[in-house]
Amino acid sequence: MIVKHGTRFRVYKRQAWLRTLLFFIVLLALNISCIDRNQINTGKDKYKAIFTHPPLNVPTNKVPDGPIAGNGDVGLVIGGNNEELNFYFSKNDFWKSKPGYPDGGVFLPGGLNINIPSMKGTEFYAEQRLSDATIMMKMKNKASDLTLKVWVASSENIVVVEFQNQGSPVKINLDLWSQTGNESVNKSGSEDGLFWITRGFTGPELEWPTEIAVAMKVTKENQSSFLIADIPVKVILGFRTNHESTDYLRKVLNITSETNDKILSSLRGVHEQWWSDFWSRSWIDIGDDFLEQCYYGSQYLLASCSRNAAFPPGLWGNSLTEDASFYNWAGDYHLNYNHQAPWWGAYSSNHIELTEPYDTPILEYMDNAKTHAGTLLNKRGVYYPVGIGPKGFCSSRFPLDSLAMKKYYGTYENNIEGGIMFLGQKSNNLFCTANMFMRFYSTYDSTYASRVYPFLKEVAKFWEDYLEFEDDRYVSKNDNFWEVGPWEGENWKENYGDINPTVTLGMLRMFFRGIKNVSMFLDVDKDMHERWDHILSHLSPIPTTNAGNNIRIKACEGGNGSGSRTLPGFGRVMMHGLIFPSDAFGEIRDPEFMNILKNEISLWGKEPMGDANWTNMGNGFETFFTGAARVGIHPDTLLYQLKTRIHMSLQPNLWITQAGGGIETFSAVPSCINEMLMQSYEGIIRLFPTWPLGKNARFYHLRAYGAFLVSSELKEKQVDYVKVISEKGRVLKIVNPWNSSDVLVERKGETEILSGDILNIDTKVMETILLKKKG
Repeated sequence: MIVKHGTRFRVYKRQAWLRTLLFFIVLLALNISCIDRNQINTGKDKYKAIFTHPPLNVPTNKVPDGPIAGNGDVGLVIGGNNEELNFYFSKNDFWKSKPGYPDGGVFLPGGLNINIPSMKGTEFYAEQRLSDATIMMKMKNKASDLTLKVWVASSENIVVVEFQNQGSPVKINLDLWSQTGNESVNKSGSEDGLFWITRGFTGPELEWPTEIAVAMKVTKENQSSFLIADIPVKVILGFRTNHESTDYLRKVLNITSETNDKILSSLRGVHEQWWSDFWSRSWIDIGDDFLEQCYYGSQYLLASCSRNAAFPPGLWGNSLTEDASFYNWAGDYHLNYNHQAPWWGAYSSNHIELTEPYDTPILEYMDNAKTHAGTLLNKRGVYYPVGIGPKGFCSSRFPLDSLAMKKYYGTYENNIEGGIMFLGQKSNNLFCTANMFMRFYSTYDSTYASRVYPFLKEVAKFWEDYLEFEDDRYVSKNDNFWEVGPWEGENWKENYGDINPTVTLGMLRMFFRGIKNVSMFLDVDKDMHERWDHILSHLSPIPTTNAGNNIRIKACEGGNGSGSRTLPGFGRVMMHGLIFPSDAFGEIRDPEFMNILKNEISLWGKEPMGDANWTNMGNGFETFFTGAARVGIHPDTLLYQLKTRIHMSLQPNLWITQAGGGIETFSAVPSCINEMLMQSYEGIIRLFPTWPLGKNARFYHLRAYGAFLVSSELKEKQVDYVKVISEKGRVLKIVNPWNSSDVLVERKGETEILSGDILNIDTKVMETILLKKKG
């Protein structure tokens, strides 16, 4: 049985401006509907997303607005209405590896349609519970009260739909379907009361095959159509791909068949325990139910899609409701911030486990990246394109067929930059290292450092070769600030050739500090330190210009990336390179430049500045507010602007959207709130640095650089205590929370009194330290 549900409506226009206009029209409609239809809950319901009307944006080629659940690999999105519910299933490893954009990317396996004729026209109600990752649906007519309990098992790739009814029997019709098209091979059948579907991409033109099987079991006499009276009925769906098992169909049939009530009970217990443990790793209490719901909602969405270490989530996570396409960037791993951003809030939230998948595709692509560097640039090291996939797949090759190139890009020339989308940018390899340094500084894990260090060395080799030393400084030439490509119009090639883009200059500062720190930690390559120090100390200054009484940041020192294409002012790309996630500048390293950055942000909203704006709906949500917290924007202003921006695109499922991508926004609220409560860049912990002094707040086990778990409370305008667990026994450096007052430091077996603006405390491995104001 293969059923492809519904009419899929897409608007395909080649003109970029029209696509953008259409996007914002749809986004505006969705935002209005979000506010009108599905109010965000507070109080006791703040850990739920409640839907009181059917989703409007399912299916979609971008962000859905329906209920979402997932186990970090298999994901589920619900669309439709009570009469015809549509479940869409996706899986992180279901990729099509056909070279030539947009023929390859992450694809939709299929779904399940649930037809309930007697519920036509009844009131829609669903809860997306964050606490245990369960979707509860309730529907009621004059004779029956039907409940659906839906969850994706945390420890097994199984989806469970539990039906329970009170009153007159209700007829349920199930249709399990696989998505067709895009050259896939689809099969279906039944065996021993199980229903199954497969979808696969196996042609010789592929770099590697991908196939998936989904099996369905119904506890009501194994029928796809049944009446439910007062005895509950469970629908069990199992998922396997060829990446997990060679005989994936037989494997999933066996597992699904063997999943009985006893096994389901065990799976449910493990599931609830997993989510309980997840939420107990850290928490915040800031007296704002709305922000807390968005904070935890973002963490829920990330945990639902990021637990397959071999296949991280792509741009849209495991919440696909359509196949990847030209218009959603093939759902790939975009390396000029999109792939990195989802995890930026996970490090400080003490959810290191969710970041495990991040490095995998980057490391798998190293051999290809070395080839690119040597063949295209005659350099050592690694040179990364804008988009990659898993298992060394390049998802950003221009179309291999010149006619397809003309269709999508308006030119027959498909060998631009070797036929691969580098888009004039050289900084993708630097961007890849940002998360690696965040994890290293957060954990000081020697196993992890050893794993990524070979990649760091290759990045160093690239920049040792690529940078030009002239006039006693290092310069990056032919390195574009913005992406450059034929979609920009007839004269698009004139946009190549930027010099010293801000993002590169900032990331280089991050990188050469970072690799030296990792090298010292691992006690290797000490002979390279002099070379790296020389580069770091002789990097070109950040380009600026004087505008009246203000010093303004430029996009780059020279080239079209600045001036006509980008007015002076501090936008998101500069933020990535200079503040967050790069940590390139700070209060100690360069307080004067930090004041310049703070002044730049204070101008947001006061003048036209492109994407540098609090309410920018394009890209930047993932970094704007965290960066503003870092430089010390007034906390009342920051909280007001943050909540205003959230309201502009918050979906009923707690996904906060922007135009440039999907799951990248999952980090925005957690990283911003964490940064307001605690900072640890430059290796120094600062407590409540950008939090309103008169607003009580507390947090538990936020993770600080240095491998410290920190808990603290601000009460009645004063820090009450600080509790620190030192995982690796490093020196604890902390700004005195009580200014210059004496501090009582308590640890097992001893007490001491310290004073000063910055406290330096020796620690032991897994030692707990309590700090309180003396007296």
